[in-house]
Amino acid sequence: MLSFHPRTLLGALLALSLQAQQPPQQTEVVLSATSSAKLVLGMSSPKLAGLDPALVTTEFTGVLKRDLDESGVMALLQERVPADGAPLKAWKEAGAQWLLAVKLAKQAQGDLQMEATSLDTGAEKTVFTRTYNANRIVPLRHLAHYLADDLVARLTGEKGVASSRIIFVKQLSPGVKEIFQMDRDGAGLVQLTRHGSLTLAPTVASDGRLAYVTYKGGLPEIWGQRRKDGPQERIFPTTSAGAGGMVSSPVWSPDGKRMAFVQGDRRGNSDILVLDLASGRIRRLTDGNGINTEPSWNPNGTQIAFTSDREGGPQVYLMQDDGSNLRRLTGEGLYNASPAWSPNGAMVAYVSRFEGKFDLFIYKLGEGKAYQITTGVSTSESPSWAPDERHLVFTSNRFGSSQLFTSDLSGRQILRMADLAGCQSPRWIRGR
Repeated sequence: MLSFHPRTLLGALLALSLQAQQPPQQTEVVLSATSSAKLVLGMSSPKLAGLDPALVTTEFTGVLKRDLDESGVMALLQERVPADGAPLKAWKEAGAQWLLAVKLAKQAQGDLQMEATSLDTGAEKTVFTRTYNANRIVPLRHLAHYLADDLVARLTGEKGVASSRIIFVKQLSPGVKEIFQMDRDGAGLVQLTRHGSLTLAPTVASDGRLAYVTYKGGLPEIWGQRRKDGPQERIFPTTSAGAGGMVSSPVWSPDGKRMAFVQGDRRGNSDILVLDLASGRIRRLTDGNGINTEPSWNPNGTQIAFTSDREGGPQVYLMQDDGSNLRRLTGEGLYNASPAWSPNGAMVAYVSRFEGKFDLFIYKLGEGKAYQITTGVSTSESPSWAPDERHLVFTSNRFGSSQLFTSDLSGRQILRMADLAGCQSPRWIRGR
């Protein structure tokens, strides 16, 4: 999980084992990003033209139901569903607050068209209407994702994440790891790198540019895209900079113009540096003995959260993007690491270790308090925020091998994304 030098990490672990193991004192409460009450959406059977009803049921209606259920703010009506053609009053009495009508048509050339309209059953007025046109290669399930995201946006003012994606590392064989992506619902698995070596620590810029660490040349290098839709090329070390030590943990700044990363030395120390992509200039933000690693930018690019063992065991610290105003964030627990700044900047997710297992916590900056999300039944690591800030993606070994899971902020809705073993370092990004 951390980019610690093996000898330094071993020393840290031995030191921790000699200390009295006291439980972390973080407060365990329920966090909620939204109201616990979901809007109930009724949906009549889609009107179809040129499409197989069975396919629509599984690849559209079923997907839409799951997307809305997992949104945290909306759900499809499942009980006492009125018959198609029933009056609006019947849907209201059955508990539906909105009624959705969908028309799906396959055009002569194979393209798809979807018309969606939603009525408020109480006010008896239209609250949503939109037409979607997609070419023949777009799966039906993607139309369901788009519709779910737009319905959530109509309700909350912020687009949902059904059409978002997860970028992550997966082990293919001993010594070989590559970067993959998949849709939010676990479908659409695509391999993004094929270096045949260790390829780690993916990071995605706001415009979709990918960067990562690869060992394909022997020593670790940062590779990625310097421009949108450009080729993957070496970003660091540059020819002029030279190798200069082990590199790890790259992360794009929010504007995509800079990249924070970690560089280690032969003594087992590591520091956080920032590379300006346009000029090639590099600025060192930390400078001292010990390990400084796992940088994470705040949304406006003015601060960085990171992990450091400067006071003994690993803890989460904050600093300005020039290295000034250093302060410690986590105050309880012997081992806190892997910070991830939330999209609106109000929270930092991280992991805390107790009795050999890691759990997810969220630190609310405005309150100065930490809240526990997972509860020690297994190890949970590498948190990354959903773009709408209502969920986290992380890895867990609760089914044996390390797999991808999501959780709402209460920790009550933990779902496995897909049955994929050997996964690490997930990053949740906006999709299409």
